[in-house]
Amino acid sequence: MKQRYHYNVADSRLAQHIDKGNEDGLYISCVASCSNLWALIMDAGTGFNSQVYELSPYFLHKEWIMEQWEKNYYISAIAGANNGSSLVVMSKGTHYLQQSYKVSDSFPFKWINKKWREGFYVTAMATAGSRWAIVMSRGAGFSDQVVELDFLYPSEGIHHRWDGGYRITSTAATWDQAAFILSIPRRKPSDETQETLRTSAFPSTHVKEKWAKNLYIASVCYGRTVS
Repeated sequence: MKQRYHYNVADSRLAQHIDKGNEDGLYISCVASCSNLWALIMDAGTGFNSQVYELSPYFLHKEWIMEQWEKNYYISAIAGANNGSSLVVMSKGTHYLQQSYKVSDSFPFKWINKKWREGFYVTAMATAGSRWAIVMSRGAGFSDQVVELDFLYPSEGIHHRWDGGYRITSTAATWDQAAFILSIPRRKPSDETQETLRTSAFPSTHVKEKWAKNLYIASVCYGRTVS
């Protein structure tokens, strides 16, 4: 699989990286923000066939999202910056049937529980300052899902879930909390191995080493650095 990353990308440089990726047959699979700069992961294995994105001063820009929903695009990745702006990526070629999202000042457990009962699963998350945005979708291809929310990296909880067949499918963090969504895929995945990397700077060297071992980036988020 072909994968590419860009990090510390300023607003003005986003378009050129994305256009170049699209020319090479890559689509955005994951976005994150650190110090109001963006990180983009683009790869050839998303299954998407068309993609649009918007950089907006709003967290999140409802009108634009609704317009894209009308055209059968679904949110596939989101990130928020400390200054309250957001980067929303919407794609065609997902398996989603319906989507809903919520922006909240605290992690919206109650809303997620309500949506789980309606057949939705969390498919993307982001934060801007202390605010959370959670995207939930029908047709996500999961049979079960859990949330690990912690003030530190919840290593024990994640390993316990891995042993139970769950895989990390979304991550996001504020300055004092980190959220990990772990899901059981309906179809047993061929990529049975999952690892996490925690680094104080973007782990470009580590990523290249992992690519050599056939491991690819599935999710990126930026939170507090614990020394």
